[in-house]
Amino acid sequence: MIRKKLKAKLPTPESIRDSRWLRWCAPWISHPRLWHLHRRAVALGVAIGLVTGLIPGPFQILMAVVIAVPLRANIPAAAFTTLYTNPFTFVPLYILAYNVGQLVTGEHSPLVIPPQGDWTWAGLGRFVPELAHWISSLGDTLLIGLAIQCLVFALGGYALTMLAWRVVVTWAWRTRHARRAAAR
Repeated sequence: MIRKKLKAKLPTPESIRDSRWLRWCAPWISHPRLWHLHRRAVALGVAIGLVTGLIPGPFQILMAVVIAVPLRANIPAAAFTTLYTNPFTFVPLYILAYNVGQLVTGEHSPLVIPPQGDWTWAGLGRFVPELAHWISSLGDTLLIGLAIQCLVFALGGYALTMLAWRVVVTWAWRTRHARRAAAR
C-alpha cells in the first residue's frame, strides 16, 4: 500500500524525458531502475543520501544524484535522505565527527566553538566564509571522524532500510494471508 502511494507520486521515465528542464540529462536519469521502488535500490539510495548529506554547501542533492546514477540506486531516496542535514543539525553532526576523530587519533585539542551567524542577508554573507574557515581549522581530526561517520551512517542506513522493508513486507503478507483465511 505504501509502495503504491509512493509509486503514484514518483516521476516516470517518460515524464523525465518530456520535461524541458531535465531533457538534457534524460539519457542518464531516465533509466527505470533509478526510479523503481526495489528494496536494494532504495537501501542503496538511503546510504548514498546519508553520506552525501554530510557534504557542506548546497550540492548535497546534486552529488547524491550523480553518485546514484552509475550505481543504479533509487534517485528519490538518495535525494530525500540528504535532507537530514539542515542549519540546525549540520554543526552538531560535525562536532560529533570531530569527537569521533579525536577518539581515533588520540588528539585532545579543545574544540573551538563554531561562529555564530546573524539571521540577516549580510550576516549570512559573513557566516558562510567563517563556517568554512572553522571547518578547515579542525583539520585531519575532522576528516577522519567524517570518514568514520559516513561509513557508520551508510552501513546503518542500508541495514535499517533493508530491515524496515522486510518488516513491512512480512506484515503485509501476514495481514493479507489472515484476511484471505477469514474470508474462507
